[in-house]
Amino acid sequence: MRQQQRICLSCRNFSLQDTTTGVCKVVKGLAVYPVKAIEDTCDQWRDCGQQYFIRTGWIKGRLAQEKGDTVATETGLIC
Repeated sequence: MRQQQRICLSCRNFSLQDTTTGVCKVVKGLAVYPVKAIEDTCDQWRDCGQQYFIRTGWIKGRLAQEKGDTVATETGLIC
């Protein structure tokens, strides 16, 4: 089994906003959460499990949609 990279995209505390950035919700209840790139890292990382694959599929689909392409993801075709 392949081990996940310890990057924000595979962290439980990370929430995607677009294809390259998201917010870190390690501290709950903030008015404004800190913005992080998907490749950023920190010592608060926690494995998000299957959510990682859902996020990567969403990114692939969003990029294909911007280009007008069709892409096959783990959850199906996105046009």
